[in-house]
Amino acid sequence: MSYFKRTTVLVLTLLLLSAFLPLVPHSRAWDTAEAAPDRSAADEIVLDGHKIVNMLDDFLAFWDASRGKSARRQRQLWTRNVEDKYRDFFERAVYRNADPDTRLAMLNRFLSQPPDRIEAIRQFNATASSQVIESIMQFKAQFPDYHQRRDIYIGLSLLSFDGTVRSVGNDLGVPDTLCLGADVLANYQPMQAKIVIAHEFFHLYHFGFLFGGMFQLYYRGLIFRQGALASLSAAHVPLMAEGMAVAASEAVYPGQPLAMYLHLPEDELAVQKEELAQSSLQFLALIRQGALPEQYEQWFANGSFEGVPRRGGYLLGYEVTRHALATSTLEDMVRMSSAQLAEQAEEQLSTMSTEKVLLMASGN
Repeated sequence: MSYFKRTTVLVLTLLLLSAFLPLVPHSRAWDTAEAAPDRSAADEIVLDGHKIVNMLDDFLAFWDASRGKSARRQRQLWTRNVEDKYRDFFERAVYRNADPDTRLAMLNRFLSQPPDRIEAIRQFNATASSQVIESIMQFKAQFPDYHQRRDIYIGLSLLSFDGTVRSVGNDLGVPDTLCLGADVLANYQPMQAKIVIAHEFFHLYHFGFLFGGMFQLYYRGLIFRQGALASLSAAHVPLMAEGMAVAASEAVYPGQPLAMYLHLPEDELAVQKEELAQSSLQFLALIRQGALPEQYEQWFANGSFEGVPRRGGYLLGYEVTRHALATSTLEDMVRMSSAQLAEQAEEQLSTMSTEKVLLMASGN
């Protein structure tokens, strides 16, 4: 289908669905909103024939039934009424090979949440599916060639993520499914939640190109699983993937402070900007030495690590992307191979590592 035809279909779909979408509340995400009417046919168009799997009704029914029960009985009810119904989601998106003790600790922590967090999930549930539909409409308006290829999960992350793309729909370990953690998102402001969802939609869009050829090669017996993923475990891959996703969320929902797209406090962002040249040198060294995931993953973590800014890879990747966008578009970049992304990362990081030095020199 030509670009003009795709855009025309999308515009008509947006007009059709605008009659159904409820108003988004302005206090906290999803507060005091009413559930949308049945729009299954229209939703199917936007979701390209896929569906939203919302497990929150089952969770809330479990919660109401488990009040006053012992911790052991609560866990039994949880397993039977929630976890067993969505086994792939919990195994592949939440627990992810965690040992039994870790699983138990995660569940116990979640089940001990205060009532106001559960009430927030209840309110979130009223419009959660509608908000996902609105988000994919906004995303497709910006990226008309995006197609939804898997179901979308609105679930419980046991407080481990707000949104992520995980390998729920395949055995290769290739991320292919959007998973939303309602237990975290329910406490976000409306725009903050929209930005998270747009960020994750871009990962789906990007991964469709970056990982897409692996499925055919794998099932034809031309590559092994380990070999398929090895080329995409280099340090430049998460740097570019996260940076491009931040830039994409900004393109879908423009006009917000950069700190909101990066999920950082303003004061922390200011410090990271000051240290951008040094951070560029540090990460460039990781790329050139062929660092393994355990050597660079702290750059994308929320925790504190000596010598590494918290979530520093997001700002760094965003700045790399911003520099690259001087000569490319996000649509061009999303189609780049891993090798091409590596070239972009090294070129832009090298430039960024000297920019502050040159600026200081020019001021003397």
